[in-house]
Amino acid sequence: MNWAKKGMIAVITTALGASSSAYSAAAADDTLGVRITGQAYVGDAGTMVKSFDIEVSDPARYADLKAGDFDITGNYDGYPLNAKGEVVQDNYANDELNVSMQGQSIHLDFKPFLYKGGSIEKFAVTNHKFPELSFAADRVSQLSIRTVDDFKPGVLTTSDGESLPYRLKLSSSDGPRPLVVWLHGGGEVGADNIKQLTENRGATTWTESGKDTSVLAVHYPQNYDWAIYDKPDQLAKMQQYFTMQEQFIQQLVAEGKVDPNRIYVAGVSSGGGGAFRFLMQYPDLFAGAIVIAAKDTVADYKGSVDAFKTALQSLVHTPIWIVHAENDPITDSRTSKLAYQALKELGSTQVKETLYSDAFMDSQRFYGAMKHWSWVPAFNDQSMIDWLFAQHKTGGTTPVGSSNTPAGDSSSTPINSTPITRAELAALIYIAMGDTTPASASARYTDIANIPQKEAIQAVTAAGLMRGVGKEQFAPDAAVTRAQLAVIAAAWLKQTEPGQQPASTIAGYTDVPSQHWAYTATLAVKSLNILPGTSDKLEPAKTVSTAEATQLIAALTAYATNIGKQ
Repeated sequence: MNWAKKGMIAVITTALGASSSAYSAAAADDTLGVRITGQAYVGDAGTMVKSFDIEVSDPARYADLKAGDFDITGNYDGYPLNAKGEVVQDNYANDELNVSMQGQSIHLDFKPFLYKGGSIEKFAVTNHKFPELSFAADRVSQLSIRTVDDFKPGVLTTSDGESLPYRLKLSSSDGPRPLVVWLHGGGEVGADNIKQLTENRGATTWTESGKDTSVLAVHYPQNYDWAIYDKPDQLAKMQQYFTMQEQFIQQLVAEGKVDPNRIYVAGVSSGGGGAFRFLMQYPDLFAGAIVIAAKDTVADYKGSVDAFKTALQSLVHTPIWIVHAENDPITDSRTSKLAYQALKELGSTQVKETLYSDAFMDSQRFYGAMKHWSWVPAFNDQSMIDWLFAQHKTGGTTPVGSSNTPAGDSSSTPINSTPITRAELAALIYIAMGDTTPASASARYTDIANIPQKEAIQAVTAAGLMRGVGKEQFAPDAAVTRAQLAVIAAAWLKQTEPGQQPASTIAGYTDVPSQHWAYTATLAVKSLNILPGTSDKLEPAKTVSTAEATQLIAALTAYATNIGKQ
């Protein structure tokens, strides 16, 4: 979201960002032989520290140390407003401090408090009897944060030099596991590649709720403006970031780490608006979504529902749980309401909506500007998390148990129930190419060395008809979707008729909106009536059978032959 607003909102931003450097080491060993480490977790208001270990060189000196020798100030639970909307910092009256000796360490555990304190007062631990045991955050050498420490850093890059840092927590289980793509809010933008994990429970709640899942959390360098749907330059940048993530996700799928039928997206505030746009750009990627306090990325919330219906038509079969506080003062809840209304009017039975009333938000101590924090009750709602992980695609965007497929729709009955793999499709194309095989076909993928279709994959890649999924991976065993088949067919047609452009009068498929990554390709091929599907629906996420692929390649070959005779 746009944090250009002043006053109270700036204060809330400060409170949210208090733990942004918690992960980094702060100080080296103290000159008095005292080294301090902390243990923390991510709570509703940010990083909460729960204990410190003070490593000392002479434990005998502190043999009679008592809890009463310490005083902790600046410690509170991270909720910065009172019922009147005034900025406060209600420090704990009782620290609940316990002190014990463990080898050469003095262990302090206490009532968890926001690290590093609040906007009014930072935390400090004071010991008047032994002054060398006094410290604040700048003397903490290391802070271990539960779950956060399991995320490993990385950077997504493109050939033109664009980069996007991320943190990835992979499941420790063998085989493909679910993946949650976490999109943080505007208050967490930056360059440290850690703040997207530490300011709220958006990245940690999934595994801490008992789910065996992987989590991907990129760190966006800056926020986008309001009404990005009307700002082409910023929208293009957002779409580029989503393309980078989608390619990385496909790499994880190809490596057997992620279940392609259980990929989820969740976002809050700016990330909630981003989740809508990610879903719109790749409607066949996600099995479900939780969109919270969404920024206005879809359409003008002051307008009619029609613009939302146009933008969201490809998401009718996608399970989405939309959450917002009724009177959120930061992101207008009309965005969520109109998105929900649009999907319902389009016929969705998979969309859900939760609107938190003022009374409910006040009961949770979310006063004033804090009514924006609707993600807190959402991430503490186990039923919502269970619902998300119950969503499962079955070779397409339609989840198990969905009744959205119209009766009598012949496109819902596959010609062959076995999907063709990318390697098998490459082999079919290779055969059809015949003598046009490029002489420069060379090895470029690390996952095709021992498969019989290696030569075919190299050839179709060199011909520009297929490409890898990133990181020198081709994903030979992955299934092919109708959208992917359309892109391949369009590339074939472009080589047959290099200057040919889709006729402007062609009506596209009703389930492939203009925001879809394969939209242009489907327009280029649609008039030939060679793609699977019906005259008005493609079902772009549906997998392609061997028979369907064979029919399309035969049609393309025949078309090329006819063009050559003209």
